[in-house]
Amino acid sequence: MIAAMSGPSAPPVAGFVESPFNPMVYEAVERCLTARPGDGSRTAMVLASTMGDAATLDLGSRLLVAGQVHNPLLFMQSTANAVLGQLSREFAITGPLLCLSTVADPADELLAAAELLLEDEELDRVVLIGVELTGSERTTAAYRELRTGPPAADLAVAIVLDRDDPLPHPPSDIPSAPSGEYGTLRGLVELAARIQGPTP
Repeated sequence: MIAAMSGPSAPPVAGFVESPFNPMVYEAVERCLTARPGDGSRTAMVLASTMGDAATLDLGSRLLVAGQVHNPLLFMQSTANAVLGQLSREFAITGPLLCLSTVADPADELLAAAELLLEDEELDRVVLIGVELTGSERTTAAYRELRTGPPAADLAVAIVLDRDDPLPHPPSDIPSAPSGEYGTLRGLVELAARIQGPTP
């Protein structure tokens, strides 16, 4: 197993504009796959997020309401699987690419997805990704309804699980309404720290 994190200072990725969502995902996964190369044909990727790329969605909506020309890149990158496609091309990954929407800490659902995927004898490893932005007025209101919260800063976490790795268990003390520095990603951050040791 290996884990990595990325924040709002992630370097830009060609084809993605305005939002740190996709660059953070790219950097976290790149760190893992560069440090632990493997057979892309036997690799799957699963991305989970509560709000997705809210920055891109909100920008597109504001441009539309203002009657301004819509940037087609915004529609493409607003779907979370866009960056997974970029990563799959860069690292020759031809296994399944999945995106999940979660209403709480994604650690449980990502680990459940990994367990299911690794039942396929044609797969040897799964890249698990959790990502959230600090959000906007719209997402803040949505978080209130869900009784959860965003991280204090934009954040992406990636974990690579190999078939031979023991399936980790998410922390059992995550509150039902996550808050604080890591928001809904707290459990995944703690799981990554347990795998890799504290990440700067």
